[in-house]
Amino acid sequence: MYFRQTFYNLNEFSKPTKSKRYLSAKKKIIDDIQSNSFAFINEIQSKNINKVCSLAENFKKFKNIIFLGTGGSSLGGKTLVSLKKNFYINDLKPKIFFIENVDQLSITGLIKSINLDDTALVIISKSGETIETLAQFFFIKNLINIKKSKTKIFVITENKNSTLKNIQEEEGYFFIEHNKFIGGRYSVFSVVGLLPAAIAGLKIKELTQGAKLFLENVLKDDQKFDDYFLGSFAQISLVNRNYNISVMMPYVDCLNNFSLWYRQLWAESIGKEKKGTTPISALGTVDQHSQLQLFLDGPKDKFFTILGKKEDVSQQIMDCFFGQKKTFELLHNVTLDKVMTAEMQATITTLKNKNLPLRFIQLEDLSENSIGFLMMFFLIETIFCCYLINVNPFDQPAVEEGKKLTRDFLKNDSNKSFT
Repeated sequence: MYFRQTFYNLNEFSKPTKSKRYLSAKKKIIDDIQSNSFAFINEIQSKNINKVCSLAENFKKFKNIIFLGTGGSSLGGKTLVSLKKNFYINDLKPKIFFIENVDQLSITGLIKSINLDDTALVIISKSGETIETLAQFFFIKNLINIKKSKTKIFVITENKNSTLKNIQEEEGYFFIEHNKFIGGRYSVFSVVGLLPAAIAGLKIKELTQGAKLFLENVLKDDQKFDDYFLGSFAQISLVNRNYNISVMMPYVDCLNNFSLWYRQLWAESIGKEKKGTTPISALGTVDQHSQLQLFLDGPKDKFFTILGKKEDVSQQIMDCFFGQKKTFELLHNVTLDKVMTAEMQATITTLKNKNLPLRFIQLEDLSENSIGFLMMFFLIETIFCCYLINVNPFDQPAVEEGKKLTRDFLKNDSNKSFT
C-alpha cells in the first residue's frame, strides 16, 4: 500500500455497506473496471507505455519543449512534470513549458526567453477544435515565421477530420493519436500525460504499475474497497447537511499542481444537474496564512482532504544557535521536514477539534509508484462519487454554451456585442 488514510469526525459513516446507494455504486464501478469499460485504464498496458518511452527519447535532443493545451490537455502532464521540476526554477533538461492560456504577455515573454531553433512545439487538443489551443498555435506560428525558426511541431489529437488534424496533414507535422475514448481530465495515463512525464525523466512504467496495483487491491479485496472509499461516501453524504465544498490541501510543494489536476477532475465530472461539491485547492503551509481562518471559523460547509508524506529523517538538520539566544530554540537541531510535519499535524488537529470532517492521506514517499497509485485512486473515486449521485462522470454539457458564444463574439465586434 502506497498511502494510508485516516478519517476524523466521520464515525457515523464508518459502515457504508448498510447503504443501498453505496452498494449499488460499488457494484457498478467494480463491474465497469472488470469489463474494461474505462478506456483510461486500458492505456496503462505495457505496449502503450513502451511506445511513449520510445517517443520521449526523440524529444530529448531539444533544449526546450513547449506543450500547448488547456484543461485536461495540460493539467495531468504538468502535474507529473512537477514531481521532477524544481519548484522555483525550470531546471529540467530539456526545459519543459506548458502554455495553457491565451495571454499574449505571458506567451511573448516565454518565446523571447528561448531559442525557437532548439525548441519542439507539441499541440494537444482531443477534438482538434479547442479555440484557445488553436489561438496559441497560430500566435506562436506567426512568431516562428517572422523569425524563420526551425521549430519542430508535433500534434496530439484524434485521428478524425478537424481543424488541427487538417493543419497537421497540410503542414506535414508529426502526428500522435489521441485516444478518442478518453476525455481530457481522464487522460493522465495516456500519451497526453505520460509523454511530458517521460521527457522530464519520470519512470512511467513504475507510475502505471502503481496505478495497476491500486486497481488490483480494489478488485481482490472487498474490505479494502470499503476502506478506500469510506471518505468518498462520507463527503457525498454530507452534501445533505450543506457540506458542499471539497478542500484539497497538500503539504508538499511539488503536489501543488496535483490539487489543480484534482480540481478539474472533480468539478467537471460531478458538477451537474445542480449536484456535486465545489473543489478548492490550498497549499500547506502557505494557506495557513490565508484560507485557514475561513476554513476554521467560517461556514461549516467544507470536507477536507489533507495530503502529506512521511517525514524524511535524512534531511539536513538546522543549526540555530543564534535563534537560541533569541528564545527561538525550537528550530535548533530539527529539519525543515520536521517543521512541515509539525505544521501539518497542527492543521489536522485544529480542524479535528473544530469538529470538521476530514481525511488525512499520508503517502509513503513521492515515488512514481506512489503517485500512480494515488492518481488512480482519485480517478476511480471521482467516478464512484458520480455513481453515488447518478450523474455522468464523462461529459460536461454546461460549458458548451460558452464555447459557442466565444465563437459568436469573435465573428462580431466583441466589445459591441457584450451587454
